[in-house]
Amino acid sequence: MDAPKITLEELGPSRKRLQIEIGAPTVQAEVDRAFALVGRQARLPGFRPGKAPRQVLERMFGDQVRREVLGRLVEESFHHAVHEHHLAVVGTPEIDADVLTPGEALRYSATVDVRPEIVLGDLGGFEARRPAAVVTDQDVERVIESLRESVAQLRPITDRQVVEAGDVVSVNLTSRVEGGEPSQRDGVLLEAGGGSFPLALERQLVGQHRGARLSLTVPYPADYSNPSLAGRSVTFEVEVVDLRAKELPPLDDEFARDHGRADTLADLRTRVRADLQRQAEERADGAVRDAILEQVLARHPFEVPASLVDRRSDAIIGALDIRLPEGSEQEPALARLREQLRPRAEREVRADLILDAIAEREGFIPDEEAVEREIESFAGREGQSPERIRALYERPEARSALRVRLGRQKALEHLVSTARIVPESGSGEVAVENQSR
Repeated sequence: MDAPKITLEELGPSRKRLQIEIGAPTVQAEVDRAFALVGRQARLPGFRPGKAPRQVLERMFGDQVRREVLGRLVEESFHHAVHEHHLAVVGTPEIDADVLTPGEALRYSATVDVRPEIVLGDLGGFEARRPAAVVTDQDVERVIESLRESVAQLRPITDRQVVEAGDVVSVNLTSRVEGGEPSQRDGVLLEAGGGSFPLALERQLVGQHRGARLSLTVPYPADYSNPSLAGRSVTFEVEVVDLRAKELPPLDDEFARDHGRADTLADLRTRVRADLQRQAEERADGAVRDAILEQVLARHPFEVPASLVDRRSDAIIGALDIRLPEGSEQEPALARLREQLRPRAEREVRADLILDAIAEREGFIPDEEAVEREIESFAGREGQSPERIRALYERPEARSALRVRLGRQKALEHLVSTARIVPESGSGEVAVENQSR
């Protein structure tokens, strides 16, 4: 194939348009080659293999051949153009192609997002405060009580009809998000006066009787954890079906052995405290990393490819496991959700790109030995065999993604190690400045 004519148009720092023209001789040669192949393979009544006339082949297979030739020419010429102009394309190109006509030149445009070129500046002088990682006795008891609640037994209430605070109520529930279709669930268990469901609904259950029906509208705050409900109102239609009493197991050594993976209640409290302390330390370290990363991003403004942000938004939605309305309301709800999540997605993409640039400049690209160590470590954390985890990373793209992630971790660790970290004092803690450099 003769080299196509390529014109590069700058649409922005991270968006380009390629105008590509493939000459008529190349188009005709590809069409002829495709029909020759079809002629050798086609089995048509009345013709010996390979002897069907071209006009018959064109009449029967013309559209299919032209589609296949168009796709092949666009794919090959696009990759040639990307290589020639050294474009780091991200996402899927937007192709706008003319109809392929044998004997005529093929012209099309490909609009692409490209990885932005980041010029790193000063990476010194960062400072962050590390929150105190304090675990109280109340924190420990809260976790143990939650564990106790999770194994509670439910006993039917037969001596009364009216719901009291603390009862577990079985309800048939129909909910409708404003502007959406209704969704019905039967046999939903709610604790009257509890706080796991919209609190207004659970409060309303107290004082109701078996068989009662009620309707209420619950406005969700703008910062609600589920973005699909944040700032919106939900109407609930509730039927009280049954009442049950929650019976908690005694809090003793037997409970610790049966449900807490500990020999005694004291051992269980010790283990819970250790877990909470580890989590608190991880949150404090995460706060430091986030603070430093925000300072790095503030020093390095750059345009983020829209396709990367869209892809990250969809990944966040998938991870949140949000239940979207069905039918015609699903796509508008998904669009609103993407828009709400866009600032978060853009920040995450921006952070990844800046860490990639730092990792490349500082040489933090892990070798095979580092990749193998991470696989061993991951297997240990997950309680899996290294062979099983290693099999997950046999595919080159999976191994490459792991290597990129390790490079980003190393870059962020480097930023933290050179920053000034000032611990915040908490109960029983003394603030001592960490001069790790």
